[in-house]
Amino acid sequence: MRKMMSLEEAAAAVNGKIVNKSISAYEPVYISGVSKDTRTIEEGNIYVAIDGERFKGHDFTQNAIDSGASCVLVNDADKIPAGAIGIVVQDTVKALGDLARAYRFKLGAKVICVTGSVGKTSTREMIACALSSSFRVFSTKRNENNEIGLPMTILSAPEDTQVLVLELGMRLRGEISYLTAIARPDIAIITNVGYSHIERLGSQEQILFAKSEITEGLTEGGILAVNADDKLLFDHVRNIIPIGNGLAGIKVVRQEVCPSETVLNCPVMATAYNVDFEDGCSFSINITGAAGEDKKVKLSLNGIHNVRNALFALLCAHFTGADLDKACDALSSYEQMNGRGKVTETNEIRIINDAYNASPESMKAAFFNLDVMGRGRRKIAVLGGMLELGSYASKLHEQVGKDCGEYLFDKIFVTGENKDDFTRGLLSVRPEADYTLCKDTADVKNKIKSYAKEGDCILFKASNAFGFESLARDMAAGV
Repeated sequence: MRKMMSLEEAAAAVNGKIVNKSISAYEPVYISGVSKDTRTIEEGNIYVAIDGERFKGHDFTQNAIDSGASCVLVNDADKIPAGAIGIVVQDTVKALGDLARAYRFKLGAKVICVTGSVGKTSTREMIACALSSSFRVFSTKRNENNEIGLPMTILSAPEDTQVLVLELGMRLRGEISYLTAIARPDIAIITNVGYSHIERLGSQEQILFAKSEITEGLTEGGILAVNADDKLLFDHVRNIIPIGNGLAGIKVVRQEVCPSETVLNCPVMATAYNVDFEDGCSFSINITGAAGEDKKVKLSLNGIHNVRNALFALLCAHFTGADLDKACDALSSYEQMNGRGKVTETNEIRIINDAYNASPESMKAAFFNLDVMGRGRRKIAVLGGMLELGSYASKLHEQVGKDCGEYLFDKIFVTGENKDDFTRGLLSVRPEADYTLCKDTADVKNKIKSYAKEGDCILFKASNAFGFESLARDMAAGV
């Protein structure tokens, strides 16, 4: 059985008290892993009892012991079953984080943490892809990026992990601060600062401050890497955050030659230049101080945003000492996840499923992608609304309409509470635009099904609640 840590080590990590309810003195107890669900417990796991809205984890401690748990972590000694051993703490969620932080250092792996308004999941995936060519990498699965998911990800990492790539999510101020204190990144990445969460935080400035909390957990000598094309973000970190030489940036330029000038207060820059979007996208990358010639990168993906994601991945490869040639080759085979711009070809129709979520920034990127992917085809944009924008919703939907109007799309279907704001922006830029307003998602499905024909390129883009991922999958399946 794997010996992740001893009972005593776990108790010390969480500042808890060991309570032994067995008949006699216990033999040394070792923890093989961590579980918060009695249905997934493996022999020797410590069961962490977490009380949620629907399920009270403390009600299942006996089930945990019966299923093979070596001990339980609880907030009440009375919840430790007779004959069992437990650790008692005040707050089991906090203790889970404390346990994860202890294991993070015991593991000894390099830790890379990613946050940002948009693109953090794709960036995290591309970093893991690039570094897996040189190291044993473990990464966040799905969206396990909160106060429970992040610690569980760390605690699930195999003992031979060399690089741990983690995603940090947030809704309010202080949440990134809490997560970065657990993960203690060696490299922290902020992809951008947009309008996601603005309904809760009230302004882009507050979002900027919230994302910047990631620096609080940086290890000594740690590096912060940011998007230098995001002026709001870049100006903030280079002028306000006192991290000296531990600042790196990524930048995309479209000219043929990489600019030689350096960026003030940014010791390391990864710059993409000679960017081309024929058959995916390709570019050359220059990294300040990297040995050898600039590398050429070829992705099967489209969009400036994917170039930036790849730059972060290759910057991480540079800082971790990975083989850059192998990292570039690995990225060439990276495939986009469904719902995040994944392209499907079926019945001569090209479908872009980018409906996992939507923000002003990701909408604009999706329009660029449709324009490139739809060359020589009818370009159709199927759009829903962007949620959680609060009082900014009307203004931002109008701006997205203007962004859409910059492209000569053949047809636009739009639904959602702010569809009139979108069309107002659209028509202000392109009065002749061909668009159709739809009542709801079902209406969208009926209309697009009767309109689409062989040879089309169709983009599905909306916030997740609109269910456009299903629309895209149904169209791909011919349903």
